[in-house]
Amino acid sequence: MRVLVRSVVVVAAGAALCTCATVAAPDGAGGVPSLTQRRAALIECAGGGPEAIARLTEALDDENLVLRRTAVRVLGGLGPEAKAALERALANDDVVVRRAALWAICGQPGVDAAPYLATAIEDDEELVRQVAVAQLVRLTPRTDQVIALLRIAEQDTADSVRKMASAALWPFHGQRIPLRERKDYDHDITVVDTIPLPKEGWRFRLDPDRNGHLKDWFAPGFDDGEWDLIDIEQAWQKAGHDYVGVAWYRRWIELPEKPAHTAVELHFKGVDECAWVWVNGVYVGEHDVGPGGWDVPFLLNVTEELKWGEKNQITVRAMNTQFAGGIWRPVAIEVLQ
Repeated sequence: MRVLVRSVVVVAAGAALCTCATVAAPDGAGGVPSLTQRRAALIECAGGGPEAIARLTEALDDENLVLRRTAVRVLGGLGPEAKAALERALANDDVVVRRAALWAICGQPGVDAAPYLATAIEDDEELVRQVAVAQLVRLTPRTDQVIALLRIAEQDTADSVRKMASAALWPFHGQRIPLRERKDYDHDITVVDTIPLPKEGWRFRLDPDRNGHLKDWFAPGFDDGEWDLIDIEQAWQKAGHDYVGVAWYRRWIELPEKPAHTAVELHFKGVDECAWVWVNGVYVGEHDVGPGGWDVPFLLNVTEELKWGEKNQITVRAMNTQFAGGIWRPVAIEVLQ
């Protein structure tokens, strides 16, 4: 009996000091610590020190995910001394451990986070790539390396990752809510005139580097004379462009004299799969709901941008991430009253 009591005392004391070998032992009966006790012992290691970091590092390889995740969380609060352990955790086979380690190591003062993020941006798990992009967005100054990594993330197959990266790189924001989608507008709305945009005569150019907006491809004065000619109401693949990515459409549209109206909206019946739109050089909004938006019609309020009785420049930046792409359904200007 004395031997058993003495063993229990030794285990409890060792757990409190975070140096007891039984902390990493499997659960069982006969005086072996339970999972709760082992987890509590790891939390006690928050006091730091070489022995604590060694114990927490050892726990990163535990078969129990609860202990691994507890260990990385505690390591994350121990500062620069835990950097080596956190680097080891970045290669852990548990996504939660990798994610927590990435947050922690990139948040340490003076750490060059870019090399870690360059690896994490290629991680198999979306959760890790999300953290990588979130950290890239926070880095200042935004170096060429950071921008290059964000551009990689901008092509991610996961919407959550791609949208964060795109938002960080994208200089155009905001769009007015179409009148027909305003919840505060309770008057009858009637489409009193529809002006279809021509199917033929669009200028078209691929943008594999996704930097056309930096070259003012949306500007009315931009010379698109060397761009290809293309018809809309079809995927660009049918026009001979076997391509997945970003491409641009431009066309001048001549409008009649100004009609009586309450609002004017551009009605896109379908762009595969995303679209960003300018009218006369003014950014009027986007349709960006991911791959599922390929056949979803959308409206953009262009009441203030159109010039009646004149030529108007329409630019559409389209993007697809799989299969077909482009303005594959009709587009029309709709006059509302």
